[in-house]
Amino acid sequence: GISPNDAGRVYPFAAKLSTTSEARSHEVVTKAVHDEGGKILMQVLHAGRYAYHPFAVAPSAIKAPIGWVTPSALSDSQVRQTIADYAKSAALAKRAGYDGVEIMGSEGYLINQFIVEHTNKRSDDWGGSYANRCRFPLEIVRETRRAVGPDFVIMYRLSMLDLIPGGSSWEEVVDLAAQVEAAGATIINTGIGWHEARVPTIATKV
Repeated sequence: GISPNDAGRVYPFAAKLSTTSEARSHEVVTKAVHDEGGKILMQVLHAGRYAYHPFAVAPSAIKAPIGWVTPSALSDSQVRQTIADYAKSAALAKRAGYDGVEIMGSEGYLINQFIVEHTNKRSDDWGGSYANRCRFPLEIVRETRRAVGPDFVIMYRLSMLDLIPGGSSWEEVVDLAAQVEAAGATIINTGIGWHEARVPTIATKV
């Protein structure tokens, strides 16, 4: 995935889209796909506590069992800036010629970390109740839709089954899916299992 800001990179110098110069470097990819009659979406992924660098951030300062560092807890203003960064990255993806974006809300990355009590121990408006914990993904979808307009595809990757203690219930998953659609998502696709889950869901080491 492509990070919306520096803190969201999976590792140092990993791909990021937050500037017009970075957007220009993507044009060769989108043009090649369109020249062959295809369509292409760009995945926007913020690693959160899965980042392998010292500037990792998360809803709460809880180290991942597969992580290298304890992340810094985002302040309220940083949460809001991160939401804006997602929307800006999507707008830059549109400028670069992508037909849409996929917002990565599954596999235990930052959005998923906000949604579940396992990793979100906040006591402000971004934590506590289920409604508060879902504010982050819903605001990302809403702000992204505002930034890209009505015709750009927004795909949201929804975690159907977290496979971790304190993960989302089935009822919460269904409720979030309906809210994500109402917030402006075009398509919902699904993932299963956080990367730290003890139940194997992928064939290679992450």
